[in-house]
Parts: sequence; structure tokens; C-alpha cells
Amino acid sequence: MASLDPHSGLLGERLAKHLLRRASYKVTADRIQSFAVMTAAQAVDALFVPTPLQLTEPLNAETGQPWINDPNAVEPSQWKQRNYIRAWWLQEMYNDESIVSKMMIFLHQYLALHTDAANTIYMYDYLSLLRFYALGSYKTLAHKMVTDNIMSDYLDNRWNHQWNPNENFAREFMELFTIGKGPQIAPGNYTNYTEDDVQEAARLLTGFRFGDRENADHLDPDTGITRNFVLLTHHDPNPKTFSSAFGNQTIDAGTDEAGVWNELETFVDMIFDQDATAVTLCRRLYRYFVSYEITPAVESSIIQPLATICKNNNYDLTVTVQTLLKSQHFFSDGAGENSDKNIGKLIKSPLDNVLHTMSFFNIQPPNPLTDTMNNYESFWSYSVKDVMLGQANFILLEPDNVAGYAAYYQDPSYNRDWFSSATIIARYKIPEQFLTGYRILSWGTLGGVTFDMVNFVQYGGVVSDPSNASLMVTELCDYLFAEAPDSARLDYLTNDVFLAGILPNEWANSEWAGYLSSGDDTGVRIALDRLFKGLVYSQEFQIM
Repeated sequence: MASLDPHSGLLGERLAKHLLRRASYKVTADRIQSFAVMTAAQAVDALFVPTPLQLTEPLNAETGQPWINDPNAVEPSQWKQRNYIRAWWLQEMYNDESIVSKMMIFLHQYLALHTDAANTIYMYDYLSLLRFYALGSYKTLAHKMVTDNIMSDYLDNRWNHQWNPNENFAREFMELFTIGKGPQIAPGNYTNYTEDDVQEAARLLTGFRFGDRENADHLDPDTGITRNFVLLTHHDPNPKTFSSAFGNQTIDAGTDEAGVWNELETFVDMIFDQDATAVTLCRRLYRYFVSYEITPAVESSIIQPLATICKNNNYDLTVTVQTLLKSQHFFSDGAGENSDKNIGKLIKSPLDNVLHTMSFFNIQPPNPLTDTMNNYESFWSYSVKDVMLGQANFILLEPDNVAGYAAYYQDPSYNRDWFSSATIIARYKIPEQFLTGYRILSWGTLGGVTFDMVNFVQYGGVVSDPSNASLMVTELCDYLFAEAPDSARLDYLTNDVFLAGILPNEWANSEWAGYLSSGDDTGVRIALDRLFKGLVYSQEFQIM
């Protein structure tokens, strides 16, 4: 089995594709070529340089102006705010050449909540918090998430008080966000914590109340993002004693506001001092970036040592994820004895599928500054969010429950949950939507977005000779697929899907040559559109 030891040598195109697909939403032929001549260390380091935001906050598509941080601005309706924030985030993901957006999706599906919770503006604060710590300490982020306004509303901690402690947030914080249950060894005892620990944690988390964005005293001193404030009279003033899972530690109650914040910090330290917390995080990272399958050998050779590195570095996500992505194991191709094959092991999420298609084929959304309504509403909200993602079972910022999206956590199917009889049509209609400019599975247009395959093969810089049918298909497959298809598959894609009865020499000497001489692309467009659809909904394109 390959190890966490660093991968050596230049990546080459095959491994460059692998890294870019797993760690970025921006996968283009130029980027693959650029990363191919880098070492793993150089390539991963490059991905950890954040891409600046195009817009620091969403616009109101009706006015073209920002509204979140300007108290005098015209606010859209709550329903439109939800769509505009998601559209803004999707546009930033599309622009992002770094790993930051990938990390934000990881953190969102791990620290999951629903956009219907609280005032929508606080969803922007939640996303800002994810971005702030995307390459920072997960421990610190989890600490901040305890008092995030929309999270405290979603999991009821804003209503938690000493006279009637609410266990909802405490339970999810321990079970889903941090340490995890572990095997149940007795009634109410889950190895890593007990039901009594949940009750004590709920008491400790009493008294935090919804913060006001316009109140400077409610801003987090580290991030400047609005958070809860302490209502001291609602906080449980008694010590909290935890089980043997935490060494029977007692945490004294704070007697003033500063003391309550220190009490929370001590609680978070106690949770993150446990090895199981680091192991739980590293398993989630592994399934997100590498493979859904964690064998006993992977557990002992990859997860456990990675968890040690993670914990020893204060849960620093940059150190932890870079160690994983630079490793021999991440790039393992199954070629050697006892070697795992991680290339092509994951099924793309609907989001990966859409953004990888758009980035490779240079499909440009409407300009968010000059054509905001088409960008925010027609394209990102109604076409991408509702149809391409929503009908494929990935409603952004609306997971099924607090555990997140099933494909990221549900044993034993994991990422195979992206495919079902109910979702496969939405996936396979993506190329047709881009070619026609219509939503196909809904009504309306893509806001003026259409893809021109003829222009792409002629001027896109990817296809070296559009007149050579076999070479064109081979070059496109080499970039688009995790593994190069065999000759039989290439022959099928070339002759059955693309040419569909046209002989290769007829394509070169009649169809393509005729288009170049006449300027009439009618004939070549039919064949090239057929090729685009065939490539994008091929099974090879669905994996990474």
C-alpha cells in the first residue's frame, strides 16, 4: 500500500488531472498542462493560494447594488435573498482556481445547515465563516460555529437556557461536527461520549443569544463576523462534569460574560483533545478527497497517522489536507503490489459535474456586474441551482438534514447516492441545456448562455486538428476522462457517437473542409453537438 510519504517526480497529465478534479472546480486543458510539469508539492501549494473574490458580497439583482453590509440599501425579499446569496457563491466557485471553494463545500456538508433557518443575511455570515477558516484550523471553526447566528437558530441553541436545557445543538456538535459516537458499548454509552455528556454539554451551552449585525459588541473579535452574545441570566451557573470518556473532567461555570466565553473554550478544548475527534475529521476528509472506501489497511496506514498530524497541528486544515494530497497514497493508481487505485474512484457530485463541464469547455455565465439579473436569477438560480443541481439531488445550502448530503456520509453507498433513477436524467440533460440555452427539465432560458462546440474545437486551443475525427476524440477524452479509454471505446465514441455513419475521410475532406470554405456550420454542428453530449454524459465523465 502507498503511504502518506510525499509523491516524488513530476505529475504528468494523468496525475495532474486527478489532483485538479479532486481539489478544484476549475479544470481546463491549460491548467492540466501547467500542473503536469509540477511536482505534487508544487501543484498542491499552488492550489492553496486563494483566488480573490470577484465580489465581496452578493448584489441585489433588481438594483445591481450590494445590500448586505449597507443598512441604507434596498433589500430584496427573503426568497430572493436566498437565491442571490447562492448565485453569488456559485459564481465565486466558478471563478475559483484554488482549493478554497472545494474546502467550503466540504465544511458546509460537515457543518451542515439549511438556508431556511433565520434571516437569510446570516447565511452570508455563515459562508464568510467557512471561507475565513477554509484553510485554517477546523478546531477554531467548530468553536466559532457554536455561536454562529444561523447555526444556533437551525439547531435551537438560541433557545437554550438554564431552566430547560435544549440538547439539540450539543448532541449534533458531538455526534456530527466533532468527535463522533463510536461503537455503542452500553445503553447511553457510545464509547466517545455518553448521553450524560450530551446533557452536560447542553447545560454548558445555555445563554447564547442571537447577535445583531449592527451591534459592534456582537462581532467576533477574530473574524469581524456577527455572532451570538451571552445573556448571563440564562446561562447555567453550575459546574459541568463529564464522563470517563473525557477523564471525568469538570468545567467550572463562568460568573461573568468573559467567564462564559472561557467556559466554552475549555469545552471545545476538551472535545478536540480526544484522538477520536481528529480521526473522525480525517475520515471525512479522506472520503471527500480520496475514496469512500476505508479499508483496515487505510485506517492504520493513512487515517491514524494523518489524524496524529492533524491533532499535533491544532487541526490545521492546510497542513492536514496538503499532507493527504501530496501523498503517494492520493496518487496511487493500483499498478503496484498491494497498491490502491484511487484515480477514478469517486463519482462526481452534481456540483463537480456542472462546474467541471463549464470550466473545461469555457462556458461563460452572464456577467454578474453588467447582467446581474440573468446571472443571479436565470442562470445560477433557476437553471443551475434548481435544475442541474436540484433535480440531481444536490440543493445547495439545503441538505436533507443536519447530517448533510447523504452521498458524503451514508454508509455503505456514499458517493454512489449521486446516481438514482430519480436523478440521472438531470445529469444527462446538462449538455443539451448548454447547447440549446434552455432548461429542458423546466421552463425558461439559461439567461443567454449557450455553448458553441464548433467554436470550441476550432478556436478553444484544445483540439489540435478538428479535421481529424479520431485525433479530436482522443484528445478530448484524454483531458475529460480520469483514465484514457481503450481502442474499442474510442472507436465507439468516434464512429458511433460522433460521426454516426460519416466516414472519417468524409468528415475531413467534405464536412469540415466544406465548413471552412463556406462558413456554413450546419452539418458539422450536428455532429459536434452529438459528440459534446456523448462525452459529457458518458460514464467516464461521471467519475474523477
